Amino acid sequence: MPEVPMNPVITLNAGGACARLVPHAGGRVSALRLVGGNGEAVDVLHPYPEDFFDPIHWAKGGIYPLMPYSNRIANALLHVNDETHVLRPHPNAMPHTLHGNAHAQSWQATQQGPDTATLALDSPAGPAWPWHYTASLRFELTPSQLRVGLTLCNADQRTMPAGMGLHPYFRHDPAARLTYGATTLWPATQDYLPGAPRALLANEQYETPRCLPDGGMTDYVGGWDGTAIVDLPQGSQLSMRADPVFGHLVVHRPDTPLYLCLEPVSHVADGFNLATHGVANTGTHLLEPGDSMNGEIRFNLA
Repeated sequence: MPEVPMNPVITLNAGGACARLVPHAGGRVSALRLVGGNGEAVDVLHPYPEDFFDPIHWAKGGIYPLMPYSNRIANALLHVNDETHVLRPHPNAMPHTLHGNAHAQSWQATQQGPDTATLALDSPAGPAWPWHYTASLRFELTPSQLRVGLTLCNADQRTMPAGMGLHPYFRHDPAARLTYGATTLWPATQDYLPGAPRALLANEQYETPRCLPDGGMTDYVGGWDGTAIVDLPQGSQLSMRADPVFGHLVVHRPDTPLYLCLEPVSHVADGFNLATHGVANTGTHLLEPGDSMNGEIRFNLA
């Protein structure tokens, strides 16, 4: 698919803080600068290029929404309500799907102020997702914090499986310490599907700050307490706090540690199929026609 030229970037400002939103590029945040208690402005995100957008082979940076589900659906076959839906697999995750389709579409700004904005998406049923849904992203910037509110609504005439989250790429130093609380690990397979859930081992827990293991890694954790704190390369700390609907966290770092992804999500990867097979605590939701789910995630410079 060809790269798509960009439409104007929306810039939010608040006392030295700045957030840049690119609605046409899947409702992405391309850059985020927050101000700490010492008055120093800190760039939080690994940058996302604003001059082009490839909805299939997207650039790794910024923040993008995960809707109407996150991560993978195994073999692009969705089993729900005694039906099997054949989805369109993603070329970079064959034979599975990847991260829904909200971030591959153009969003529209429905409200914009100096430090607030709302983006909306109306997504018709199609090969990537056989249900019609609508979604919104609400941004509110203060000098030290970006608040992002997410809403996902079933606009179809049938019950829709639903999930949501955010996919941020944080600036990263391999020596950075990470802190979060969780109860469960879903070990990631070689093709990034979750294995059988189990309790976290002592060396897999991050209630006290510690570094990640060397090299690339992917952890799917459940029972997340909704808070994660990470060191930034500039010596600052970023805290991410999420509403209870986001009970799962994906911790991902590539083999070349240019960035760190801490993804607050409502469900584990392939959660719909796991739930259909009786696996508990997947975090998946079913929305009746007209129903919605929502939650807020806050990024704060500590």
